[in-house]
This record gives sequence, structure tokens and C-alpha cells, in this order.
Amino acid sequence: MNMTEIKEKAKSLGVQVGKLRKDEVIKAIQTKEGNFPCFGTAKDYCVEKLCCWRDACLPSKKTTTEWEKKKKTYTKKMTAELDALKKQVASLEAKAAKIVGKGKKEADDDIAKLKKMITAVKGKSQKVTAASEEAWAIAKKGIDDAWVDLSKAFKKAAKKF
Repeated sequence: MNMTEIKEKAKSLGVQVGKLRKDEVIKAIQTKEGNFPCFGTAKDYCVEKLCCWRDACLPSKKTTTEWEKKKKTYTKKMTAELDALKKQVASLEAKAAKIVGKGKKEADDDIAKLKKMITAVKGKSQKVTAASEEAWAIAKKGIDDAWVDLSKAFKKAAKKF
């Protein structure tokens, strides 16, 4: 936001700008909005993920922690693995289309179960992208467990083909 936009926002909230500096105006806005007036005080990292001033506050400073980098890498890896597994399930589905009789129903059921499990793991991994550090650790464990179950189910289904 430029200074004109900041002053407009301040005015709309009833904040008197006068001859205040940019950081003082923003802190006054933060206070008026019921937030902690911390603009420009962070050294290396800001915990206020949803703060509308975050980018302006830390434009050239490190804003990604080590655990956030790990979370991003993990999520990217999980997405790639799920995409690869979807292709393998599609291959099984093509093989299942050629099956006839009692085995067909069993194969179709296995494939439906795998698709449902993939959707569940994907949903969990998408939710984790916005998780805090503590929530991330808990969610990662759940995703890892679900992935193990999914892998076992896929191997079991694949053996039938």
C-alpha cells in the first residue's frame, strides 16, 4: 500500500494522521483494529501470518522459517507421489476393465477404495498448507499414517492383477 492508501484506510477508521510517519500511521491502524501495534518491529520473522501489513513490514527480511520450508517441500513431494499413484490406479482400472465375473466386482471395489483413500490423503495434505508449526507436526503424522495405509492397500490390490 502506498501512503495515500494508508491515509485513506486510517481516515476510514477515524485515525488522525497529522504528521505521523508511515510506520506510526500503520501502528495506529493496527491498534484501532484491535491488533498488536507491531509494524516494523520484527527482526527476522513475523508470527502474524494474516496481517495485511506483513509484506510491507518484512519486504527484504527472511519470512520463511525452516519448518515452513520443510512443510512446503513435504507438501510438494506428497502431491507428486499422489499424482504418480493416481496414474498407477488408472493403470489398474484399465486392467480391471478386462476382468469378467466375480473378480470384476472385487477389482472395482479395490479401485474405488484406493480412489477414496487418495482423495482423503490429498485433502489432509491440502489442509496442512496453512497449519501452524505445532499443527503441522500433528498433521504430518496423520498424513504419513494415511500414506502408509494407502501404500499397503495399493500393493494388496496390485497383487490381484
